[in-house]
Amino acid sequence: MSATFISRDWSEVNPEENPQYDSNSMGIKLLNPLRGWKAFHVTFKVMFIEEYRENLDFAQKRRIVMFPLMLAMITMVATIGLQFLVGESTAQGGEIKDKTFTWDEMRLFLHLPLMMFSLGMGSFAFLGRERILSRAGSKNYLLAAPALQPLNNSIAHLAYFTKDLLYYVILILSPVIFGMGIGITLDYFGQISTPLLWTSLFPTWLAMTVTLAQGLCLSFLASSLWLRGGVWTKITPIMVIVVGTIAGLGLIPMEIALWGLAVQLNTILVIPMIALAFLCAWVASKLILDDFEVTTVSRKELFEPIYARLRFLGKGTLRLLVAKEFVDLVRSGSLKKMTVSYSVPLIVLLMMAWLVDFAEAPIPINLLSYAPFLGFFGFNFYSWLTALDAPDHMNGLPLSVPQLIRAKVVVYFLATSWISILFVVLMAWKLDEFAALPVALIVMLANSIYIVSLTAFLMGLRPNKAIFDGRIMVWFWIGTVIPLLSLFLLSFTQGDTEFYQNWYSQVSQNGLEATAVEFTNDKMRIGFQGIMYVSGFLIVASILLMKLLDRRWGRAAFNN
Repeated sequence: MSATFISRDWSEVNPEENPQYDSNSMGIKLLNPLRGWKAFHVTFKVMFIEEYRENLDFAQKRRIVMFPLMLAMITMVATIGLQFLVGESTAQGGEIKDKTFTWDEMRLFLHLPLMMFSLGMGSFAFLGRERILSRAGSKNYLLAAPALQPLNNSIAHLAYFTKDLLYYVILILSPVIFGMGIGITLDYFGQISTPLLWTSLFPTWLAMTVTLAQGLCLSFLASSLWLRGGVWTKITPIMVIVVGTIAGLGLIPMEIALWGLAVQLNTILVIPMIALAFLCAWVASKLILDDFEVTTVSRKELFEPIYARLRFLGKGTLRLLVAKEFVDLVRSGSLKKMTVSYSVPLIVLLMMAWLVDFAEAPIPINLLSYAPFLGFFGFNFYSWLTALDAPDHMNGLPLSVPQLIRAKVVVYFLATSWISILFVVLMAWKLDEFAALPVALIVMLANSIYIVSLTAFLMGLRPNKAIFDGRIMVWFWIGTVIPLLSLFLLSFTQGDTEFYQNWYSQVSQNGLEATAVEFTNDKMRIGFQGIMYVSGFLIVASILLMKLLDRRWGRAAFNN
């Protein structure tokens, strides 16, 4: 085979006889980048599949199915017991009925926790930014696709919002409504009865969907404003605190503050409220900056100063890992975001307590009533710590997963304890219960470290995925609800703070020579003993869970 090359001058070339020398498809049909609705539809579909596969990667199919079944069962039991909460049981007399809840209060108790849950799950802007800047060859999430593919960033985030909304509706809200239906069905058998009607299920499902959409879009909007930097980083937390306080104080009608509650009262509002939520999400997506460049931030040496301050941790591996985690938090800027997300709900609660007289509450709220709940905020903080960076590179280091988990637990405790202590002190000042402050601090610290220790033991480095594992969540709920409810109920026995006041006066006046103070009644004494026993149990349980990490996660690979 031979080839002949002919050389000609450009002046001899006839442009009409020759093709244009540019890029062409060579007869192959090329795909054009999707735009508008088509881009949104395709992105949403593949994101939904990604969410399912990501959770399936952690838990087996039967475990994922267990989660909605467990929700349905719990809701069924709650539906059966609803008759005793609203005073519609035939066994209840007039005096007991006066102490039950109204239907308006029950609707509020339904939508408010759902609203708080959705607010904590809607920080898509933070997540997108982190996944774009920390993308790796093995983990290119679809939310980071705009950095690599011809896809608009706002469309990707709006699709992510829609995906999360639908995913939670299917996995959480629908099982709840199904459980209500089972509870109503049992009304036809035996002596079981419930005041709920079949006609209320679909409106309740629509109303809960609206509340979920509202929380997701508002959190999405707040995180988008935060990431714009400048003055927005300072104004956004203040706006959240002010709005949360105003809503909590009832200065605006709850039907306006909670869109789902308005839909619950008037179902015809569901379409405009859903449209409003998507409009809010669309605005939030437009506020996302199309900045995919990895910025270089110059910082002074961090590791050695942090390592030097952690001398109380000894000279072992734990100290090195804790120092490394703090360095990562500071350099990534996540420490500020995590601190704000942990502090804002506490500040809102403190502002409400500042402006509302809880002495008129139907239940004896006191300082010890607040302390146990602070531990639940630790779950979100620990989730942030595990999702901050992919630990896969540690598989080549002489480290184990339990060592890293213990380091993250220590980081959580060091980073958040001062916030919780400050909150309890300020709440004691507001309620004028300084005498009960030592006990409240013990309860808060014990419950806080226990919740995170239990989370770390059950979920390891993947708490964001483990929450949809039915088997894990059964044990998590059992391990948290029982001690929390026990402490909360026992706190009501301490409504009379005379014992603490006497103790406080004895110690302040006589110091170490203070004499013992008797309890004024047996109810208070038994309640106090119960609080201390439960707190001691939580401390012992936390130590035991940390010891058992090696057995549960000793052979696990570094993967989140």
